[in-house]
Amino acid sequence: MNWLDNIKRLKKEKNLTNESLSERSGISLGTLNKLLAGATEDPKLSTLLALSRALGVSMDEMLGTSSAPTIESALTEKYSFLDRSGRETVDYIINKEYARVTREREAKPYSLENPQIRRIKLFNTAASAGTGVYLSDSDSSEISVYSNPITDAADFAVRVSGDSMMPRYHDGDILLAEQTNRVDEGELGIFSLNGEAFFKKFGGDRLISLNPSYNDITINAYDDVRCFGRVIGRLRK
Repeated sequence: MNWLDNIKRLKKEKNLTNESLSERSGISLGTLNKLLAGATEDPKLSTLLALSRALGVSMDEMLGTSSAPTIESALTEKYSFLDRSGRETVDYIINKEYARVTREREAKPYSLENPQIRRIKLFNTAASAGTGVYLSDSDSSEISVYSNPITDAADFAVRVSGDSMMPRYHDGDILLAEQTNRVDEGELGIFSLNGEAFFKKFGGDRLISLNPSYNDITINAYDDVRCFGRVIGRLRK
């Protein structure tokens, strides 16, 4: 934990006690004591920002990262300007995505001792991650997959076509989705917009690409938009 060593060093250099650092940062003494004792391996971004301000240093200096501009430092700078509501929204998304990635990484494709097979529907026509194509419910076939928590929760699978969801998803990936007619804002889903199928992130009034080279697709009042399902993972290649 280099960041923890740096915090302790800066705290010592400035002759701060745990109590005084708690008062300066606004972090409760109990939370601060746990962090300094090494009991908190993954502190909240808001906690680290409060500590950097209290210690009078930048996040890069406190964390021991490079002084060169990075995406992380740019996002941290923007985060520092948000109000409480904005930070709660960012924390919610980060925690949700962290849990999803952790779940996907820990899920085993199958048990070597007792592999279980199940069959799920695969749409023969890909859901576009670029321009839309029609996704017909009748144009599908069944594929066999190994049973695990992700595939067991999936109701159907669909291929990705295009590159607008890169770098996370690539052309040809097979997505796993649970059938639902709605997803929450910020979640990934398979949508039909005026008869064309899209794999996008739901933005409330728009469908969003992860690839910044693509513009959002605005949903107008007269559009026929439907949700096929929520994307919960993908098949490993």
